Amino acid sequence: MDSIAMIILVSFIFFIFYVTKYFFTSELLQKRIVGSKIRLVFGIFMTLYGINQLFVKVELVTVMVGVLFGLFGIANTYRGFQQLKHYKAIEAKQTA
Repeated sequence: MDSIAMIILVSFIFFIFYVTKYFFTSELLQKRIVGSKIRLVFGIFMTLYGINQLFVKVELVTVMVGVLFGLFGIANTYRGFQQLKHYKAIEAKQTA
């Protein structure tokens, strides 16, 4: 379980990094790209936190919280990946 905790910590650090980068970015497209990275990393964080909750203590409440966090995390990860793909394609068109 220590490896999951380490990955959770690393994803949270990336989340803080991208939030800071978001506030210092002025161009709209770059802001949206960084925002999609924020959503992607936060989704990974939530998913792994939910998985971690399933193994910490097996009780009804912790299992329900773990499943809920896992589902929201998967949804955020998926949406963040889709947004990142979309905005990267727009960026590629603009630079070409």
